[in-house]
Amino acid sequence: MEAIFSALSDCGRFVSIGTSGHVYPAAGFVGAAAGHGAETIELNLEPSAGTSRFDRSIQGPATVVVPAFVQSLLAG
Repeated sequence: MEAIFSALSDCGRFVSIGTSGHVYPAAGFVGAAAGHGAETIELNLEPSAGTSRFDRSIQGPATVVVPAFVQSLLAG
């Protein structure tokens, strides 16, 4: 857990893919990353319990939204 929270404190972008947002400690990762200034993005089939904690939320099947999201990152 120490290594995870260390990484979260250093990341510039935190992307959560396919989660309910209910299970801790993972459900708290978005808050830890955001608390250190990271952009937070949720990619999920439907809004999770923690959607409001993300800067952006993109809904749809992972097979569609994840490749499109990665492509948008690569395109700049």
